Amino acid sequence: MAIDAVRRYAAALRHIRSRLFDAYPEFRDIRDLMTAVRHTRTLPREGTSSTGVEYSIHGAGCRMTDEQGREVDVDLVDGVEAFDAWRIGFFLDDEGSDARLSDEELFAACAHLAGTGELAEVRPGRWYALPEA
Repeated sequence: MAIDAVRRYAAALRHIRSRLFDAYPEFRDIRDLMTAVRHTRTLPREGTSSTGVEYSIHGAGCRMTDEQGREVDVDLVDGVEAFDAWRIGFFLDDEGSDARLSDEELFAACAHLAGTGELAEVRPGRWYALPEA
């Protein structure tokens, strides 16, 4: 059950992130988006892309919400767009998942998926990323 939940989060992150960057082909990643917000000031801290994805730059990362209201969040950790159990749990709560999974169950699922190559481990036992991120 936890593995499926993490896979749903990863699929949503991949989809929402792709839709966001379809609107900003000049950006490769969240770091570029954060630079546009914080340094060049070419984008506002919160906005909606032409593809309908809302974004909000926060302390160390970005929250993204698609047109269906699915929300994913990543932080830049060691220069990588990463997520942890808290972010996955928040996504699952918003999704209306029946059973609340513990952080330990979600971390174990992430570790398993990192072992199969479905995720990348950024910081052991704590932060994970999409393998291509």
